[in-house]
Amino acid sequence: MGNNLHFNHRRLRHGLLAGVAGMMTFATPALAQQSVETDSDSGVLAAPQASEIIVTGSRIVRRDFESPSPIVTVDDALLKQSSTAAIESSLNKLPQFAPTLDAPTDGGDIQPTSQSTPGAATVSLRGLGSNRTLVLIDGRRGTPSNASNVVDINSIPSAAVERVEIISGGASSTYGADAVAGVVNFIMKRDFEGLELDAQANVTQEGDGFEYQVSGIMGTDFDDGRGNISLSFATNERNASYRKDRDYWRDYWGDTSITGTGFFPYRPGINLGFGNPVDQNVIDGIFSDAPSQVPNQQLILYTNPDGTVFSGFDGPGVPGVYRNDIVDGFTYKVGDNGLLQTNFTDAMLVLPLERYNMYARGNYELNDWIGLFAQGIFSKVSTRTVQEPSPVTGGWTAFVDYDPANPQSDLPDEVVQILNARQNPNAPFQIFQMMPFNRSSETDVYTYNMTVGLEGSVPDSDWTWEVFGSQSESETTVIQRGFASLQRYRTLINAPNFGEGFEATGNQQFGGFGASTATCTSGLNPFSGDPISEDCLEAIRANVKTKSVMQQSIWEANIQGGLFDLPAGQVRTAFGASYRKTDYEFQNDTLTTQGQSFQEQVLGLYPSGNSQGEITIKELYGELLIPILSDTPGFQRLDLEIGGRMSDYSTTGTSYTYKALAEWQITDWFRLRGGYNRAERAPNTAELFLAPEQTFAVATGGDVCSRANSLPYSANPATNPDAAQVEALCRVLMERSGDVNADEQFYDNTVQPAGAEYVFPTLSGNPDLKPEKADTWTLGAVIDSPFMSPALTRLRLSIDYYNIKVKDAIGAQSVDIAQRQCFDPAFNPDYDPNSDFCSGIGRNTVGTLGNVVRTFLNNGRFQTSGIDINLNWAFDAGPGTISLNSVFNYQIELKSSELPNLALVDYTGTFGPPSQQNGLDGGAFEWKLFTTLGYSVGSANVALQWQHLPATDDVTAATDPNTSFRGAPAYDLFNLNGSYSVTDNATIRFGVDNLFNKEPPLAGVNTNPPPGNLAGGTYTPNTLAYYDLIGRRFYVGANFKF
Repeated sequence: MGNNLHFNHRRLRHGLLAGVAGMMTFATPALAQQSVETDSDSGVLAAPQASEIIVTGSRIVRRDFESPSPIVTVDDALLKQSSTAAIESSLNKLPQFAPTLDAPTDGGDIQPTSQSTPGAATVSLRGLGSNRTLVLIDGRRGTPSNASNVVDINSIPSAAVERVEIISGGASSTYGADAVAGVVNFIMKRDFEGLELDAQANVTQEGDGFEYQVSGIMGTDFDDGRGNISLSFATNERNASYRKDRDYWRDYWGDTSITGTGFFPYRPGINLGFGNPVDQNVIDGIFSDAPSQVPNQQLILYTNPDGTVFSGFDGPGVPGVYRNDIVDGFTYKVGDNGLLQTNFTDAMLVLPLERYNMYARGNYELNDWIGLFAQGIFSKVSTRTVQEPSPVTGGWTAFVDYDPANPQSDLPDEVVQILNARQNPNAPFQIFQMMPFNRSSETDVYTYNMTVGLEGSVPDSDWTWEVFGSQSESETTVIQRGFASLQRYRTLINAPNFGEGFEATGNQQFGGFGASTATCTSGLNPFSGDPISEDCLEAIRANVKTKSVMQQSIWEANIQGGLFDLPAGQVRTAFGASYRKTDYEFQNDTLTTQGQSFQEQVLGLYPSGNSQGEITIKELYGELLIPILSDTPGFQRLDLEIGGRMSDYSTTGTSYTYKALAEWQITDWFRLRGGYNRAERAPNTAELFLAPEQTFAVATGGDVCSRANSLPYSANPATNPDAAQVEALCRVLMERSGDVNADEQFYDNTVQPAGAEYVFPTLSGNPDLKPEKADTWTLGAVIDSPFMSPALTRLRLSIDYYNIKVKDAIGAQSVDIAQRQCFDPAFNPDYDPNSDFCSGIGRNTVGTLGNVVRTFLNNGRFQTSGIDINLNWAFDAGPGTISLNSVFNYQIELKSSELPNLALVDYTGTFGPPSQQNGLDGGAFEWKLFTTLGYSVGSANVALQWQHLPATDDVTAATDPNTSFRGAPAYDLFNLNGSYSVTDNATIRFGVDNLFNKEPPLAGVNTNPPPGNLAGGTYTPNTLAYYDLIGRRFYVGANFKF
């Protein structure tokens, strides 16, 4: 049998030919189809020698290691042939996987929610989303880490992993919900005897990102072999790497054609808002050397270190940067459009991590037919993320009282001139300031999983059974630092002289009973340049703590065996029942809880609610393996496998999943396989019960109400003949903001916003969701070498076609879709402001796009198809053996639509789909290749890994073939590794990842930007997680067996 590895087939023409040619050039010694027998030192998993085994994808015990489903088996060698202990980083090398937003590189999210855990590591098969990929440990469900029901791979004890079996395709009829994209099954070591110790350390070429792992496993038989107990441990620590230590990032920050990575400048300023303009003569006098006039309102003027003001960062109608003396080409630069750009230079490239795992397993034969087993897993994972300081702006702004006759001390002279020249000089002024400390999150995740059960056989038969109970829990605690209380900040900065010498007691009743007293020596004067005293920082500091707990209980019974004999062989079956309960609770800090924190808010943190939910599932399943023909000309064996599962959810009712698969062994060396799977994914706790949580998002389509928007249903008369009706609808929504003049303020501005817009939408769960349904078809061939030549006898090849269609896909509304449903006549033909679609479109009091209320819907659909090819080849060469393994994926299509009445868009060959559309991960490469070439001689072996990605278009190319946005060129990454067995029990290994120090490509560059816009480009979208961001790194390890 050959390797069972999926291969996407996309447009079979040139890409397939190129891929096969590439596979014949190099290959991967870390992957195997089920029964490839190859030197295990190369990393290819040799065929098990057991007479009866269970293959992932079915619960029926088989006489061989074959399956009608395409399966990839990864030996632990692949996990060790890497500079990092992060399992997901090794798996993401395979074409079947897509890196997720939780990748360990460039993960800067600092806010935990019910759906996300900062620093978590997840896997996504086919890029269909981590909540559509079921993670198993020894065929049993792993412990979910949050309400999205995803498993944090960090919690799996890598030292005890023997292999990983991957079935990429629907498997819900075998394992239940979530297995829409497939299953990743971590097979742990069992019946281990002896002691094995392993250690590894690595460092980058830049000298940062040091990481080490120490692990061990020991086990012994007892009671004359009737029992076995094993225990393993692992500790892993990874230091952070930073963007500023990479040449390509420093070049990026200095490139004047690219927008800065910081949202705001780190200099204080005053916001000259609407309604209180400054005397234009005063502005002209200050900016007397400016080549164009600086407006007297609707912009922020910032201050240089010497107190002089400068313009040019943001605000409608902002002119160029004038009178600025802080540009250094690093933190600050002046873009080609004349505007100031700022960079957040403390951003991490790789997150720091500390991880501790323990794993214990024991089994004991009570008699010849009954055995007892128990398994326990415990892990603690700590990570830290960082973001730029909180800005005092927008909804987090502060107004400071002002007396023109007695201005605050240390207020710069030019600021005083400007404030005194306002139409109403006595009015409070709006301040801009960045907090003096970065925001960060420190996340601790404690996970345990305890399983106890009985297993055995039925006397005088081949029937086996198991009954087990499992209890698991994942507890996540996040402490967020670097935040300030908005109310305390406003109180302090609005005190005389910005709070200098401030002292106050919170509770004035009963002599300050139970109250604390705050002092502020220095004040918070943002213009003085003096350091802020510690007591002032303490007075406004608001460290926030959140806690979430996910509990899972499982009771399950399985039985399998032979029923009766047919002429072609024995009919076998497996059936069982299970009860599963998940219980989730997310407790937010009261300072940031939606609906509770109406007097106290945190500056720089979005409010979210306390979420909780419980789901119980009762399931029955059954499978049949029916031999149809055997030992017949043209039919050495023809087997049919059918199965079904009934799942009763406490939330969505009863679901039915089923499968029909076939295997046809035509000759000794040629086998066909394929079939159909109906899978379902029931909505998870977050999708059903998420309490309102506000987030930061980007409306990639921009503000539909803008006259400069290019969408065909916008208020732009140049692109929409009904623009006047759209604008009329927009004006109604703007007037609802609380300011009846909001629409005038917005449309009186001669410069309308164009391009993407930042928004702060609120997302809530939807208890009316129903399960999404997936239909998967597969057809494949496995070819064992028919040749007798010594050079070709160990040649194996598998080719598998897959086609997956998902309807009623569950996904959160994007801001763009929410706007479209309100303003597009296809959904709101009368432009009715009272339409349900418009009820969630909020506008700010100045008319701009504000809070957009969203929820999860069953509106989406998508489909993907492709071909997987896996090649294994080994042959003797000189004194040693050359091994070759290549995994290739060719994607025929990846089509997606968020709404049922919108046409599917094919994103193949682009970085799409965009913005987690339908919960999909970006990166629809037309083909992907991972190959390893190895050579072993005696006790030594060396291998070269080659990972190839083709040239890829920007996501906009999917809908606009003439897009001016550039994708990325072809990318090749090489890793070199080797090992040497000093003795039979001692092996050293070494390697270099990113051998040629390949930098990531700059993607998303606009080759024809509109006037006033930058060409842009980025290294940080999720799709670029496919590329290496770290650079060359070295590692060395050792393994000892006793």
